[in-house]
Amino acid sequence: MRDLLNLIKLFEGPSNNLPNANELRAFKQTLAGKIKQLPDNDATAKALHEIEDLLKHVNAGGKVGIINGELASINDPTVDAAQKVLSRYLISMDMAPRDRDQLFDLWRANKLVKIDVLLSPGKKNFSDIITGYSTNKAIEELTNDLMKIEALGQGKGEFALSVLSKSINKQVGKGDLNISGKAVEVKTKDKGGARFTDQQVRPGPGYEAKARELEAYINQYDANPGTSGANLRDIVDFYEALKTNPDLKKEAATFIGMVENLIQLIFQGEDVSGIVNDIKQGDFIGANELYAETSLNYYMGQKHDDGVLYIDIVKEPFMTVFFKNADDLEAMGLKISGDTVYITSAKDIRLAYPQVKILGLEGDPLRAKQAKGKAIDPVALGNQDLDAVSTGGLRGPGAKKARAPVEPDFDEKTTGRRKR
Repeated sequence: MRDLLNLIKLFEGPSNNLPNANELRAFKQTLAGKIKQLPDNDATAKALHEIEDLLKHVNAGGKVGIINGELASINDPTVDAAQKVLSRYLISMDMAPRDRDQLFDLWRANKLVKIDVLLSPGKKNFSDIITGYSTNKAIEELTNDLMKIEALGQGKGEFALSVLSKSINKQVGKGDLNISGKAVEVKTKDKGGARFTDQQVRPGPGYEAKARELEAYINQYDANPGTSGANLRDIVDFYEALKTNPDLKKEAATFIGMVENLIQLIFQGEDVSGIVNDIKQGDFIGANELYAETSLNYYMGQKHDDGVLYIDIVKEPFMTVFFKNADDLEAMGLKISGDTVYITSAKDIRLAYPQVKILGLEGDPLRAKQAKGKAIDPVALGNQDLDAVSTGGLRGPGAKKARAPVEPDFDEKTTGRRKR
């Protein structure tokens, strides 16, 4: 079989020594003889398709020439800029000619990415968004590979979408993508969740000093502080231990005041009273949930984007959801959840904003467990995709009482130590 393909490739590419009529006749006879010797099976059919493809492009420079010619025909500046990267992936792929032709036909016609579906409400997987994703192996493989690439100064997800669609481009100046005229912030969840923070979205002036003050206050009672600062669960448990000790009521009031001031600096201008109230009630789940929602709303309040495109590439098929704020997610039956957040992380202020993931609400078995009084810790859930679980998100009068409390795991012997 390989000899047959090598025979075909002898006639690839331009040559100054073109074969004469006798040579062509001999080549045709040899080729026909080789084909007749092939068994009648799928492997033969695949090989014959490849032979037909090579003959069609006999002067195109082989597979490399075919791919580069197809990329150039897309007529997209972003594709041109990424041609070396794209060529490397496409040449390495084992594509049937029919799949390859459909891929490039859709690409040229700007029909690979369904923009209206990508930006419509609700969670989507790539079989909904990418034309041919579930029927064309070449389209599926290329899309999955490109989604995990960072190139042209763009992150994972951003780069792939900008090369697969002429209607998706890098925003001018700051920002992620311009999708058919809409300014879209892209947050991609891969090994870790995305954070709603950047050089523009940061805590207010004085955060570092206040974070160190709160850390020092905690360290009066804790001889083994963490290297990243106090996380939200530490804060909830520490306050619970202080307020339940009759001798430390004053210290509890001082502590919660410092916590409120610090969280207000993290989310300047946002209402943080709900977070603080949940901390006061020992409700870590509620505090963590509101903290993640506030992180999203604070970030979008600093931006001028039309929405966030969240992409989960942890497992295939990849999932997306487009939204503006936490209320949009709730309306779609989804919610935002945050991983561990370190509110006193003066050394690395990014850690004051949690890595987030989007969780589904409907048909959630853990939600039913929570209703029976079993509290669910979202931080302990690990990596979950858009079909993952949620904590319920109860709101309104009486909601706090309805939430199952989380017992603090704080070592209460600590509060008996004398201040150093």
